[in-house]
Amino acid sequence: MGGRWATAVLRLLMIWLAVPALCWLTLLLLRWLTPGFRYNQTLPMLIQRHLFPDGDLTALTPLGWLLVAVGLFVSIAAFSDGYETFGGWAGGVCGLLGLAVLLWAFPVALWDNDKDAGRYYSSQTVFHVPDLNRPPGSMTDVLDGARSGDGRACDRVGAHDVRSCVVQGTSIRNVRWEARTSSLAAARTAMNNAASTVQRVDIMEETLTYLWGAQPDTGRWSAVLDGSEIRQPMYGVAEWDGTTNTARVCRFEGTYRMNRAFGGGRKNNLRNLLAERHRRLVYDDTDIWGYCDDGRPVIVIPVKRQIGHGSRTVHTAGGVLVLRGSPTGSPVTSHRAQVRPGELPGPVYPISLVRAQRDATQWSAGREHRQRSSFGFEPSDDDAQEENSGEYLLRGPDRRLYYVTPLTPRDSESEALVAYGVAPADQTAAGRLNRYDVHVLADGDPMVTDVARLRARAVAHISGPSSPYPNFVNSGGELQEFTPLGGESWRVYGVQNGQTAFYIDLSASGRVTPRTVTPGGNAPQPVPPGNKEQEDDCGGPVREMTDRRLADCLGRFADELRRRSGGE
Repeated sequence: MGGRWATAVLRLLMIWLAVPALCWLTLLLLRWLTPGFRYNQTLPMLIQRHLFPDGDLTALTPLGWLLVAVGLFVSIAAFSDGYETFGGWAGGVCGLLGLAVLLWAFPVALWDNDKDAGRYYSSQTVFHVPDLNRPPGSMTDVLDGARSGDGRACDRVGAHDVRSCVVQGTSIRNVRWEARTSSLAAARTAMNNAASTVQRVDIMEETLTYLWGAQPDTGRWSAVLDGSEIRQPMYGVAEWDGTTNTARVCRFEGTYRMNRAFGGGRKNNLRNLLAERHRRLVYDDTDIWGYCDDGRPVIVIPVKRQIGHGSRTVHTAGGVLVLRGSPTGSPVTSHRAQVRPGELPGPVYPISLVRAQRDATQWSAGREHRQRSSFGFEPSDDDAQEENSGEYLLRGPDRRLYYVTPLTPRDSESEALVAYGVAPADQTAAGRLNRYDVHVLADGDPMVTDVARLRARAVAHISGPSSPYPNFVNSGGELQEFTPLGGESWRVYGVQNGQTAFYIDLSASGRVTPRTVTPGGNAPQPVPPGNKEQEDDCGGPVREMTDRRLADCLGRFADELRRRSGGE
């Protein structure tokens, strides 16, 4: 009898310890045999994400509970006679426990798995409505059955099992955002030109970031110029002010070198080094940015940490990593768990976290309204916003940096911009989410508009007889990136051949006459009706024409050809 029990216990140990022991030994061997590779960080996180969200046995994912059920059913064999007959009450207990896991623990963990993410990322979300008694149509699902809040943090609290805090206020109407000098598309062109002079050095397009200047409505675009393969390290940082033809580059060189690159291979890989030095910190490429500090490039990475929440893992803020060069070329990395406003010239809160918080708004009215009513908010997918649809890094009247996103109702074909998502970008604290405010406009508010309507007004203005660029659209120009300036005001950029030719400031309601401005200059004077100067200039030598004049003439020739073809 004793021998049979000893055999059963041995079998149980093999069943329950084999997989954990194999995982543990694999991780140890990989870390010992191949130190400094990124998978030594990603594999433990993968195990945590799919099996043990808290890093121990206090919580299990749906896959973890499924493996427990399988283990319990296999354990019946440990108490059977030769694996063929049912072996006593112990085997029966294992079977009953396995059924309980399959019928209760596993479905609960699976059912709430996606909702747990919504619960976490919504924990710091606050909805603002103009009138609680007459809420906007896009907020009725949240406020239906809502109870009174504490009057301080929340005026109303949703009745659903995902936190939804609602306050009454119209503060967004009074906020004015500073205007950027140029578009993302134009910045990409300038940065690519800066990188094209060096072999195997390319712009990391995900790192394009607008850095605000000391004076109002001033700033510059920056991007990391990264190396590649096994020999080309990171080159530096490019900055462009939006008005000149070339970008300024500060390099890693001399006694301030960087012998690694994000796109490098083997020992040239910076990601491997960061994973080895900071095992618990992760990031997306969209979180990376750089700037020139007194002629020396500095790389900043707002980072995240993976933590457990319910039956799954989520990401929280992890502070920032600051990378600098050194005489030996070994990157000097410093981790700052907390950053206050103004301590760094750009964003320190991960933009990827803001997007997760924005996407989680769809859970604020519960699962039923998420699925059947498509509650939630999302950026516009209009073609004009293709280059940059949301999370604009803007500076407010308090000189603080914010991620600002004009939002449409989720799964709506109207594309009406009925809300604004706003989150602080210049402060972060490890282990905490920044507050995410969703300002929902009243139905019929003059601020409610859509990109198609804004584009129509801009096209009508720029194509009019008194416009300084009447043939801009016909000559291949595009209107890109409608960005909010506050209230009813918007700015759109006229981009031609990858460069910002002008921008137009206009209003959502159309009550204010649009204004066309050239970057770094004043509004150009329109050509009076009947003035033949433009037509006369088209007869001169092509080589002597400016880019704008050539574009105007090409547009005029195309218009005349279409007119003649139509007349035939």
